[in-house]
Amino acid sequence: MRLKLTLGFLAAVLALPLFAAEDLPSALRRSKFLLNGSMPTDSEFVTEAASKDAYKAAVRTFVEDDHFYDSVLRYHERVLGVGLPEDYMEELLRDDIDGKQEKFASISCGRFKESQGRFNCTWTSNVRNNKGTGCPQAWEKPVSVFWYPKIVAWVCPSVVNACGQDLSKCFIQSLEKEEARNSELGTTEAFDSRFAVMRSLSRQAAGLATAVAIENYPYTKILEPGLTAVDGAIAHFYSQQHHFRINELDLDPEVITILNNTALTDTRYKLLKTTASDVNTGGILSTFGWLRRYDKNRTRGNELYKRLLCRDFTSDLPRVFPQDPGNLRETEGCKGCHSTLDPLADFFKAWGEGADLYSGRQALVQTSFANKNGATLSDLANIVRGDEAFATCTVQNVWYWLMGRKFYTDEGSLRTALTTYFTTSKYSFRELVYAIATHPAFLDGTRSDGLVSDPLTAPPLGKVPEATVTTCNKVYTYAADIAPHQALCTGCHSAGSTTRQSLTTETQWAIWANTAVQMMGSGQMPPGPSNSQVQTLKKAVQCWKEQNP
Repeated sequence: MRLKLTLGFLAAVLALPLFAAEDLPSALRRSKFLLNGSMPTDSEFVTEAASKDAYKAAVRTFVEDDHFYDSVLRYHERVLGVGLPEDYMEELLRDDIDGKQEKFASISCGRFKESQGRFNCTWTSNVRNNKGTGCPQAWEKPVSVFWYPKIVAWVCPSVVNACGQDLSKCFIQSLEKEEARNSELGTTEAFDSRFAVMRSLSRQAAGLATAVAIENYPYTKILEPGLTAVDGAIAHFYSQQHHFRINELDLDPEVITILNNTALTDTRYKLLKTTASDVNTGGILSTFGWLRRYDKNRTRGNELYKRLLCRDFTSDLPRVFPQDPGNLRETEGCKGCHSTLDPLADFFKAWGEGADLYSGRQALVQTSFANKNGATLSDLANIVRGDEAFATCTVQNVWYWLMGRKFYTDEGSLRTALTTYFTTSKYSFRELVYAIATHPAFLDGTRSDGLVSDPLTAPPLGKVPEATVTTCNKVYTYAADIAPHQALCTGCHSAGSTTRQSLTTETQWAIWANTAVQMMGSGQMPPGPSNSQVQTLKKAVQCWKEQNP
């Protein structure tokens, strides 16, 4: 009897809907850790996991908590990337740039032998070349130090003139254990403020997106022309005008004025919007951190494509690659990606690549992306944030962050519903996080069951609304309706491809027609926008297959 009851109970449980097994204590533990970086207390488990309504109220407090900032910043570091190229790290530590001119005003602080026990700050070059403090002790003046105001430092007049009364206009290297360990900038006893600058610049794009999310602005604002974000270290970096060509970074004078009141110890990013929007800016795309991290135009375009639209450029190289491939937008084996990637990269041309970033603006070129024309980075930013793929990709990224897995194929309607919710909530990042963290999928065991063998395809790019049922208004043939357009696909699916199915003959299209229709419908094939030509080919293949089953 007990066995029968047990089996009957098990059958009843298995018959329940997919999202029925709510585990509120586990969901509370996960959500607070992910959103606030801490674990619930015993009393919070009792009160906030008592009911679904209590749990929802708790999640609401999590997304409004001050600790939410740090969690969102870590999320954006993963999604947008963090770090700078190794050559730029070395460049920041040199006293010149490309061997052409002085870059930084750098001073070293400590109790040097010739200072007779006083805390001195002197030019780093003096320390390196054993030139002492640089001036007679009688000339030295007492100043405060911005990283630890209780200390009085003695400096030469030239240091005061260049670095200011609190020395905040120069890069500081301090080796004093007692003084330096009190700094809010580093975790070691010895610190160099240039490392604080490198760290902040490397995640400037993530900082801008985080500030937008925390302020609960529409998330599309991360691509708003004229908008940037700085923290204390970046403000410190931008104030180095006497030894670094800041004027050639095209900073608006209004930004410099705002930065004068920003302390180096201010570790949170704040948004800055100039009065006149610069057409060559596009939010995160024009931050120094993004442009210097991804210092080639094609790389910038590819990273945008991958990180903001959840798509990848992938193609097969020909078996014998020509020594001079010529125009990659037209070369077999290359054009499948470069016909989209290269015009996308052209939007970044105004900024220049690598060290040319310091050389002022370059000439613009007319280009296009997702069937929309433009020339400036603001044009590109507006194209991307106005595309449904941007909203869908944001939903996918947040879902992956909170759920620990991608969407399953049968969750396509759920992804669509969350995307609709995201857009109708005025692109509120907070509301999207709340919606996912309180969704039944988050509350039960499907959060990360490790069975992601069938994830959803990438979101369509340049999506054109169309009826769900295709109307075949004529008799379709391979020769007349498919062959003339199949060059859209043969860039990747050529006869010589080793990893992709060839689509060059009528027999091959007959075998793979249904798969091709599905991939074109999702925007996955061919790489790039789901433009009118692709839609025409998709309809032709679908109707041809229906008429010739």
